[in-house]
Amino acid sequence: MELFAVRGFDAVSVAEVARTAGVTEKTVFNHFSTKEDLVYSSDRVFEEQLIGAVRDRAAGLSVTDAVATFLLDRYAGFRNDPTRLVRHQLLSRLVSASPALQSRERLVLSRYAGALQEVIAAEQGAAADDLRPRLAAETLMAAHGAVIGAFRSFALDGHRPEEYVPKVVRAAEQVFRMVINGFGDYATKLAR
Repeated sequence: MELFAVRGFDAVSVAEVARTAGVTEKTVFNHFSTKEDLVYSSDRVFEEQLIGAVRDRAAGLSVTDAVATFLLDRYAGFRNDPTRLVRHQLLSRLVSASPALQSRERLVLSRYAGALQEVIAAEQGAAADDLRPRLAAETLMAAHGAVIGAFRSFALDGHRPEEYVPKVVRAAEQVFRMVINGFGDYATKLAR
């Protein structure tokens, strides 16, 4: 990440990363499938936590409420975590300057939506032609992507986190309220 921070993602080769880490290029690829995975190394953990928030939600709670609560807690956590803020600012610069990372981000959000769709469809016993699980999942991840974009814009414009984090969290609350109102009680978990 230090190399990327100094020179930009696209300007650094995997061979340079390997040399800096004191390993071979093959070793890097044993741990990371692609160069982009060096930046998005924690996306699988995030996905597991997101899906866990949906699976483990209380009976009577809709999937939109569960996802919104999970994401809003994550966004609000920026306020109290200087390490996350520094990483976010670096990622904002890297992603905004790299078409490869922008493409990867879209793929990651699409993968999250696919995983959410599977959980929702299975839980609801949805038929193969039922578009509601996909629409719910895509809408939630589109909202998440918009919030990421808002955080990124403020960071890139040089705003101080203590100013923009509360603004973005309030905006995210409004966006998720719109999503929740739009989907109503669809995919509410039933008591078992």
